Amino acid sequence: MKINEREQLIKLDILESLARSQRALARIIESVADSVESSPQLAGQIADNLTSIVGYQRILAKKIIGLPIRLKQKGIPRQPWLNASTGVHQGKRKSPSSSKE
Repeated sequence: MKINEREQLIKLDILESLARSQRALARIIESVADSVESSPQLAGQIADNLTSIVGYQRILAKKIIGLPIRLKQKGIPRQPWLNASTGVHQGKRKSPSSSKE
């Protein structure tokens, strides 16, 4: 087995482990949701711990995959930047003849 193939198999194994872990976390979250009424303080502590675990998993997945995993951001979206020379910002197209000059 080539080194690259072995590396890919190891990465796949780690990602499968992360997927199993995510399923386990989902089960834990469901059980915490059931226990919130009886012990809100314990539920809060468990939620904090789960947040930490998810953060570690995100970092691990990011390192294995090699691509950034972006977090959703809340806020007010801005206008897109459009190149003024294309005429798109004015809602009209440039004619093909004007681009040949």
